[in-house]
Amino acid sequence: MPTIAEVYRALAEVYDPELDTPITELGFINEVQIDGGRVTVTYTVPTFWCAPNFVFMMSQDIRHEVGQIPGVNQVTVIVRNNCLADEINSGINAGRSFLETFPNDVDRQSDLEALRHTFIVKGFLARQDVLIRRMRQVGLSDAAILGLRIGDVTVSGEDLIVQTTPPRRIPLAAADLQRYLHKRHRLHLAVTVDARLFTTVTDQPIAEADLLAYLRYSRSARLNIAFNTSLCEGLLRTQFFPERQYDYSSVGDRLIVE
Repeated sequence: MPTIAEVYRALAEVYDPELDTPITELGFINEVQIDGGRVTVTYTVPTFWCAPNFVFMMSQDIRHEVGQIPGVNQVTVIVRNNCLADEINSGINAGRSFLETFPNDVDRQSDLEALRHTFIVKGFLARQDVLIRRMRQVGLSDAAILGLRIGDVTVSGEDLIVQTTPPRRIPLAAADLQRYLHKRHRLHLAVTVDARLFTTVTDQPIAEADLLAYLRYSRSARLNIAFNTSLCEGLLRTQFFPERQYDYSSVGDRLIVE
């Protein structure tokens, strides 16, 4: 029989596509029930009008990730606080696709996986932007940053050590590297120690002369995610966790870099 800890580890792999953050960190999970090999996950989204395709993706991912746990033979996903929750819950738990769930409301040419890819790219740009800016803050030159290989950066507790001459320590950046490499993996970009650390989304080198324009572009993705995350967390707390309504911290704060 699966354990609660195993289910939460699986749920930590499920991201809100728009906020690029695991739903476990966002506080979306209400309850996990385990009955033998049957697991029921109940979660709440922050806004009643949250786009149904985003919600469908999260429910679909929950079903997939929890279903990978040994001993699980049935996963039921229940989302709350969405205008189309009943339709989404019914479709997901019957194993239907988004198009099959909303046959009269969805453009048949629309592709949920293409939308998912768009948001993974957005997360990639945001996480990459954070890392590059933090490296510039500790005095690394653009040429040195763009020349780094993945193996040139090591984790030391919560910090990163960049193996340059002399080595540079970047405080509290280990999680940023992990999130960035996670996005590279999702985009099927190289993550080996000899691979370039920073590339375009198509795994091409970034020219030093293009870096400032590149950062202006990636900054917009970063700030968009940070703002939306803060807004959604605030809405969730105000509606369902009044004891935290004056808590203005946000997991999106880690994306705020000068």
